[in-house]
Amino acid sequence: MVRSRPLHEVPAGELRALLQDESLHWGEALQWDYSEVSSAVASGFERRALSGRVAHDGLRAVAYCYFMPDAGRTIVGSLYARDGFRGQGIEEELLEPVLAEAQALRDNARVECQTLFSTATAADERFARAGFTGRARHYLVRELRPPTDTPPHSFRLRALRRDDLPAASDLIHRSHVGTLDAALNLTYSTPALCRGFVETLVLRAGCGRFDAEASLVAEGKGGLVGVLLASHLSRANGHVCQVSVDPENQARGLGTVLMTRALEAFRAQGLKTASLSVTVANEPAYRLYCRLGFRLKKEFAAHAWVRPPARIELPS
Repeated sequence: MVRSRPLHEVPAGELRALLQDESLHWGEALQWDYSEVSSAVASGFERRALSGRVAHDGLRAVAYCYFMPDAGRTIVGSLYARDGFRGQGIEEELLEPVLAEAQALRDNARVECQTLFSTATAADERFARAGFTGRARHYLVRELRPPTDTPPHSFRLRALRRDDLPAASDLIHRSHVGTLDAALNLTYSTPALCRGFVETLVLRAGCGRFDAEASLVAEGKGGLVGVLLASHLSRANGHVCQVSVDPENQARGLGTVLMTRALEAFRAQGLKTASLSVTVANEPAYRLYCRLGFRLKKEFAAHAWVRPPARIELPS
């Protein structure tokens, strides 16, 4: 019989095999080397810095879900079950008390979750039941052969430098003002939070190993008008972490130029595939990625909750 316990009651050693299993799963399912994330999660368990629940079948941990504080909000992390225990509602039964505990935290007014790292089949329903607002996202992948030609253009492109980070962060913030992504992800709500996000990606390998060769900026008369941040999720897979174009320069083909240049940089490094995530309702971006050959690898969702009477205000 499967039973669940609070995470803080489970010795860290009982979770190691489950975390190793999860790392292998996401490596195969998403072409994502999850070992560093798994190590960080294991460290958080050992330091009792994470909260959540674990499901056991006898003495073996078979599923877990956790949450953690992050930059003025609480983030719900993995919702994972071993093969053989998926599709039985175990993950969903873990998620309900995890969400309730996160929402009840004193001084916590916001909870977010991106369900990319979830094996649950009915998580969206549980988020909605708990009062979350959610929208569909897609994780897309494409092969890097044949070569991708960059269309003719007049933009001034160069590699991202460390001293570009403040301007790049400000551009990313401006490009998200009033968007669905900004409503569901606190990261984009202020220049300061965008700066923290960019520094995490570039300086602290927050989404795989930062790729300086594929990360680009486009310069205009008044400064940066476009930025693309890239990383390696595995030895064979490059990832577009963020691509943003200044609002005044959108619909001029700059996104296509940045993307094709990054894809060629990935290919020149010997990578086999490229990946990215996109909100389905962001139709211009979604059309661009499909036109560039990206195809659906996994459907997931972005969910956000704020403590009433506050509300998540979505753009019309």
